Amino acid sequence: MFRFPTRFAARATWRHACPMVMAAMLLTWACDNPTVVRPDFAYDPTALTGGLLYRWSTGAKVRVFVEPMAAGSADLAVAVQRAVQSWNAVPQGREFTLDVASNRDVADVIVYDRSVAQPVATGSCPFNPSGAAGYTYFCPLNGRAERLRPIAATVLTAAIVIRVDMTTTATQSALDALVAHEIGHAVGIGGHSPQASDVMFTRPTVSTPTERDRNTLRNLLGRAADITL
Repeated sequence: MFRFPTRFAARATWRHACPMVMAAMLLTWACDNPTVVRPDFAYDPTALTGGLLYRWSTGAKVRVFVEPMAAGSADLAVAVQRAVQSWNAVPQGREFTLDVASNRDVADVIVYDRSVAQPVATGSCPFNPSGAAGYTYFCPLNGRAERLRPIAATVLTAAIVIRVDMTTTATQSALDALVAHEIGHAVGIGGHSPQASDVMFTRPTVSTPTERDRNTLRNLLGRAADITL
C-alpha cells in the first residue's frame, strides 16, 4: 500500500499568513512567465493533505541524495536518477530543478531503503511508515517544511525524506515505478490518481509521468502554496 502520510497538526494560522507577501510573489511569477497557460489538473493534488497545496519555491534547485546500500538485483540510485529526469521534464517554466546530490549533508530530499538505518532525524510530526512500500514525509511548520538534520551532520538541510521498501519490488521496473511515484509526491503532488495508467496511481506500474500526471503538476505549480518546501 502506498500512502502519503505527511502529518498536518492543528496550525490553522498557516494558510495565507502574509497576504501582501503572497501577492508580491504572484506578481513576480506572472512577470517571469507571461505566456504560460496552465492546464486543468487531472486529479486533486491536495486530496492527501487536507486541501493544503505545497510546492518548492519558484526557481528552486532541489538536491536529492540516495542513501548507499549493499548491491542488490535492483538499484535504488538508478531508479532515483530516472525519476529525477522524468519529473524535470514536466515544469513549463523555471519552477524547480531536481539534481542528484553526492553529499547527504546538503540534500533537500533524502531517499533510502528500509534495510539501512534511518539517515535523518525526523521533525515535530510523527514518522510512521507502518509497512508501506513507499513513504514520503515532511513536517509543516509555520507555512514551510521543517528542516531536518541528517544523522551526524550539524546543520538542518533536508525538507523531505522518502523511505522505500525494496522487498516489495521484484524488478528494476517495479522499483522505478515506486520511486517515480514518491518523487511525484516530493515535487508537490499531494494526491493519488484514480487511473492505474498514471504514475500517481496508488499502486503504480509505470515510471514515466503521463499527460494526466504532467497536467496535475503543471497546474499546481502555477498556484500559490499553502506550504513552501
